Parts: sequence; structure tokens; C-alpha cells
Amino acid sequence: MLRRGSIQARVSVVVAGALLLALAATPADAVAVRPALGQRATITKVADGDTVNVRLRSGRQARVRLIGIDTPEVYSGIECGGPQASRSLERLLPSGTPVRLVSDPTQDSVDRYGRLLRYVIKEAKNADVNRIQVRRGWAAVYVYNHNPFKRVTSYGAAQAEARAHNRGIWGLC
Repeated sequence: MLRRGSIQARVSVVVAGALLLALAATPADAVAVRPALGQRATITKVADGDTVNVRLRSGRQARVRLIGIDTPEVYSGIECGGPQASRSLERLLPSGTPVRLVSDPTQDSVDRYGRLLRYVIKEAKNADVNRIQVRRGWAAVYVYNHNPFKRVTSYGAAQAEARAHNRGIWGLC
């Protein structure tokens, strides 16, 4: 459950830790990474503020979890800002929107629920939807298992701006 004090403290710790890990990495720490993969898809439905359903070019349906962000819940109990985060993503990605799904070579390709883990890029504007959710204040930066994703620094800057201007959850919750 997201509460004003708890989410701000939790997010600050996660972002600070991720930035320290990213900055502390040396070539000796480096591991072989997969190249980023991109594929075109069409939005079929927004599930919540950080998850969408898509139809891939192959015709296959897939559920996609947006990398690097976490939004308040709307299932199993509605958290403060959850419905607003979902509506924000619905406005960004209405059904039929063409997108590019981009993997992050530092992250798993699929999560434990079978969802693809991707950056979602809105084709028309080449816009990083994950980052837009953070900048609008409806998502917090999320680093899974202390493994920073490639765009953690820019997402952290977007979050700091949203917090400074009390946007989204930072002003509401």
C-alpha cells in the first residue's frame, strides 16, 4: 500500500541505491549483456498504470510490464493514485496505438508472471511512455532486485522534477 511517507522513503532509498550501484560498476564488474531488442506492436488494452496488453506483428497477444516504474495498485485494494495512474496511461496509449517495445539488456526479458519486460515507445512521437508516467508523477522509479536498468538516471531526474512540483502521487498521496 502506497502512503505518502512510505513511498517517498522507499523510492528514495531504491533510487539512491540504484544510482550508487550504477556509478560503482567498474569494467571488472561488467558482465556480458544481451543487445537491446525492439519489436513493433499495437496497444489492445491498458491493464493499469504500468502494464499493457499488446498485439505483436506476428498476431500473438502479449502482456507487457513497463521496465523501471511502479504505480499504485488498482487490483487487490485500490491505492492512492492508482486509478489516476491507470487513466494517465490510457490517455497516452489508447487502444490501437502503435508502439515499439524495447528490451533492456541489463534486465530479464520476462517477469515471474510471464509478462514481457519492456520500455514502451510511442511510435508517433518516439516518446518513452515509461518515463512520461514518472515525469507526470503517476509512477515511481522501480529497480528490481538491486539491478539498475539502463535508463535509471534519466528516470530519477524525471521523478525528482515530479516530486519538486508535487505532480501526481507526490502531491496527492
